Amino acid sequence: MSNAPAQHLPAERKAELVHRLRRAEGQVRGLQKLLDEGADCAKIAQQLLATRHALDSTYVRLNLAVAEQELQQPSTEGAQRVTEVLDRLQNRLGRAR
Repeated sequence: MSNAPAQHLPAERKAELVHRLRRAEGQVRGLQKLLDEGADCAKIAQQLLATRHALDSTYVRLNLAVAEQELQQPSTEGAQRVTEVLDRLQNRLGRAR
């Protein structure tokens, strides 16, 4: 867990993430429709994989935004701080799998 103070996402980054989540939401609705209609399992699996990829991509982008914010905060720690931020990023992304 980071010791850095919480910061809000910049409006542009937030809009990008919300857009991606809305697209994933549409994909989930599509999955529900495929299931309701009794679609072929291979087609459902393909759509599920696309939905998972969309969410994974959104998660990665969010974590990159957090790391970017942490690195923009004033610090006298220099390279040590960069290493710590990158370690936290790697840890969060590693747990996502």
